[in-house]
Amino acid sequence: MLGLWSRDAKIRNKAKQSLSQTKSLLSKNKSKISPEAAAVVEGRITALESALAGGNTEEIRRRTAELEGASHDYLSKFAKSKLRQNVEALVLAVGLALIIRTFLFQPFKIPSGSMIPTLLVGDHLLVNKFVYGTRIPFTGISVMPFEEIKRGDVIVFTYPNPEKDPSKNDMYYIKRVVGVPGDSIDINGRQLVINDRPVPLEYEGDYVDERSGERLDEYIEDLSGHEHDAIFRQGKETTNKGSFIPVGEVPEGHVFVMGDNRDNSQDSRFWGFVPVENIAGKAILIHWSWDFQNPDFLNKVRWDRILQGIE
Repeated sequence: MLGLWSRDAKIRNKAKQSLSQTKSLLSKNKSKISPEAAAVVEGRITALESALAGGNTEEIRRRTAELEGASHDYLSKFAKSKLRQNVEALVLAVGLALIIRTFLFQPFKIPSGSMIPTLLVGDHLLVNKFVYGTRIPFTGISVMPFEEIKRGDVIVFTYPNPEKDPSKNDMYYIKRVVGVPGDSIDINGRQLVINDRPVPLEYEGDYVDERSGERLDEYIEDLSGHEHDAIFRQGKETTNKGSFIPVGEVPEGHVFVMGDNRDNSQDSRFWGFVPVENIAGKAILIHWSWDFQNPDFLNKVRWDRILQGIE
């Protein structure tokens, strides 16, 4: 009994689909066929609608076949081929993917340990590309920003000085914003100093690097109310200043960035300010994390990091 009901339902669904497709084709192309042909198709449509209303399965099947025959005879040249439908669907999917990647979100993979402990090698991130404004392609113009770049934001950007090293021209980096336009920046030992005020730094204890096994000192740093972890090499009471420290003032249209792994990060201390137009977006979420160095295949996935927000 259930099989009979299922068969009847399939026949009715096929009939409704044929009706919908034929009506759409006829509506768009009625003026392109003869009045006699249009009348035949309309008559078959009416007959199938009556059969559906009557509910007789065999009548519905017969009227569906008649409608499909008329549609083939008079409207098939206007119908899209299966190949064309598939190609259009593929083009639409690729177009949507490109729009999403260009204007909304972009995946990014952490290649180095410069942002440990916040981000680990093998973390896969989603980068929000519109939060600071959608950038018009091939221009430096951003429109409709949702928020300003703030101290503490983790950003993805292209290398700021490609003229010094052209090989890095298309490379992306990820660091934390510590200075915005107008800020003065210095480092006193491990202490970051912004606008002559020491940034609060609270010792948490040991941090063990999962890749090297090295023990490091872990701190909580408070950048204008944005707390995050930062690590330093043990037995080393000063962090590398770099040639760009101290900073008298971060220029307009630029930011100053540093890695959370303070003694193992090439950043603005060494290659200067990041122009705002180089910023691809703000890192917001770890959507996957893969410890490719772990010899135990079943434990390569860091399940506890998946769908974790980025502080």
